[in-house]
Amino acid sequence: MNDTNLIEDLRLLSPPNYGWVLIVALVVLALVVAVLISRTFRRPAPTALATARPEPWTVALDALERLAPLLCTERSRDYGIAATGVLRSYIETRYGWHAPKLATEEFLIAAGTSPVLPAEHRASLGRFLELCDLFKFGRYVAAADELQQLHAAAVAFVLASRPPNPVVAETEGSV
Repeated sequence: MNDTNLIEDLRLLSPPNYGWVLIVALVVLALVVAVLISRTFRRPAPTALATARPEPWTVALDALERLAPLLCTERSRDYGIAATGVLRSYIETRYGWHAPKLATEEFLIAAGTSPVLPAEHRASLGRFLELCDLFKFGRYVAAADELQQLHAAAVAFVLASRPPNPVVAETEGSV
């Protein structure tokens, strides 16, 4: 029999080296930190919705178009309420003028003194809002042709208050 002591033989072996495990763990940790930092500071790519925000006049014209079913005598009050809301919202968005709680008279007085709303648009807007007030509060019932004219006036106001399009002006000037 061999007279060796098995326990002493095991003590002579060198302990295992786990340094490679530490290095792998540090590399993985560094990658995780790098990914988190890149996600935090990366700007999101612009989406089609963010870049394709419709112009205020387009929104207003679309909203006025959706009011066409209200252009009948029995719905004139509903038209007056909805059309007033569309134009007030358009003015707020187009000119950056916020006045949702003003009565029509107060609104028109403020518009008359405001340099924001061009003078050539104030008179037509005033007539439109006053007629809508007759529908809303005076219980006035308009004929269908009167409503059509009023609707045409609202559309004309929005079209007239659009800024001039530089691209169209350039192409017309070059002809």
